[in-house]
Amino acid sequence: MFYFVVVMVKKHSIKVIRYENQLKNNWDSFVSEAKNGTFLFQRDFMEYHSDRFDDFSLMFFSDNELVALLPACKIDTICYSHKGLTYGGLIVKKECKFALYKDIFTALIDFLRDQNFTELIIKTIPSIYCEAGNDELTFLHQFYGGSVEMNIGSVIYNRKEIVFSKSVVRNAKNAQKKGIEIRKSNDFKTFWNDLLLPRLEERFSKKPIHSLDEIIYLKERFPDEIELYASFLNDEMIAGTILFNNKNFVKSQYIASKSSYNKLGGLDLLHYEIIKNLKTNYFDFGTSSEDLSTAENSNLLAWKEQFGARTIVFPTYTFKINQPKI
Repeated sequence: MFYFVVVMVKKHSIKVIRYENQLKNNWDSFVSEAKNGTFLFQRDFMEYHSDRFDDFSLMFFSDNELVALLPACKIDTICYSHKGLTYGGLIVKKECKFALYKDIFTALIDFLRDQNFTELIIKTIPSIYCEAGNDELTFLHQFYGGSVEMNIGSVIYNRKEIVFSKSVVRNAKNAQKKGIEIRKSNDFKTFWNDLLLPRLEERFSKKPIHSLDEIIYLKERFPDEIELYASFLNDEMIAGTILFNNKNFVKSQYIASKSSYNKLGGLDLLHYEIIKNLKTNYFDFGTSSEDLSTAENSNLLAWKEQFGARTIVFPTYTFKINQPKI
C-alpha cells in the first residue's frame, strides 16, 4: 500500500510516495527523459544490490503529474541518495524551473521529517553530466544546518582538440611498436581476476565495489552502456578499463593492468586511443582521492592530467532535517 504526504507550499501542491515495483515503468521512463538521468538510475541497475540496501526511493507528483524522483536508501534515521550509487539527488526534467524544484525539495524535507529522519545525505551529479544546469542543491544547501564534503576528480572536456602530454604520446607509440593492440572485449572474467583484483589488493588492500557476477549481470542488462576495452600483447590481456557510457559523458569505472607489464605502456596506449576517439562531450576519469579520505592521490591525479584531464569536484551534501532556515 502506498503512503504519502501532501505539502501545501506557495506555488505547488506536492505529493510524495515511496517507490514500489509496480511503478518501475513510470520510474524508468522518467529517468530517460530527465535532464540529469543516467542509466545508473534505471531500476535494473539500482536493484542489482538491493540485498545490501534498504531502498527508500521516492516519487514526487504535482497535480497528478510525475515531476521528480529521488533514488535513495535508508540506514537508521539517515536517508542517502544513494549509498550504493556514484551520485544521486533529485531527478527532474529540463522543464523544471527553480520554484518547482524548491517546492519539491521542501516537500522532501517535510516528508522525511514526518518519517522521523534526522539527516539527508546526497552525492550530487555534476552539472557537466546533465543536459541543463543542475546546481539547485548547491544553492539550497546554505539554508539547512549541515556540511559538505568534496572529492576531487578529473574530467576531459572534449570541446577542443585534446592535448596529450609528450610522455603519453611517446609511451603510446612505443607500446604500438612492441605489438600491443587495443580491442573491445567481453572477457570480464580475465580482466576481473587477473588484472583488477590483484591490482587493487596490491596497491590499496581493497576490493572493487562490484563483484564479477554483478558486473556481468549489469553488462547483460546494459550492453551498450557498459563496455570493456583492453590492451593485448600476443593475445594476453595486460591492461584494461571498464567504461560506463552515458548520453553526455563516458566514465572510466575501473582501470587496471598487470604489474609485470607496466613499463610497456599498455595503459597509456589504451587511454590514448579511447580519448582520441571520444564522441561524447566529457570523459570522466573518476575520483582521485585517497582511500577513506578527501585528500587527493597526487600520483593518480598527475597521471590523469597527462591525458588533458582537469579538476572537477564531486560534492556530498548533508542536510539536517530538523533545522531548515529556508
